[in-house]
Amino acid sequence: MTGEYSGKVVIITGSSSGIGQAAAVLFAKAGASVTIHGRSEEGLKKTTDMIIAAGGEKKRIHSVRGPVTDENVLKALIDETVKTFGRIDVLINNVGIANKEGFLTNTRAMENFDYVIEVNLKR
Repeated sequence: MTGEYSGKVVIITGSSSGIGQAAAVLFAKAGASVTIHGRSEEGLKKTTDMIIAAGGEKKRIHSVRGPVTDENVLKALIDETVKTFGRIDVLINNVGIANKEGFLTNTRAMENFDYVIEVNLKR
């Protein structure tokens, strides 16, 4: 995959860990400029460090932190990527959840269900 995405710009939501993190590293290794995203500052730093360790350049990494349920974060993903890299070629909507943080009981099951659907299907 090396060089296949040279000059391309990729946004990957949920790239502060797991599959999104691995995808960000691979796209960067393949020559892409990447906008990484997540809620965890520590996770985003780790992703940045992994990209650089894999040979990526710091100037080709942009980071946006925050939940995808926040319209301002979604706007920032697009606007900041275009401002930083000039365009968007690939968008990977990787973010996903199994339940709303703090919802471990069934007393608010429908609220949790609605939140999961909002994040996983609509964002």
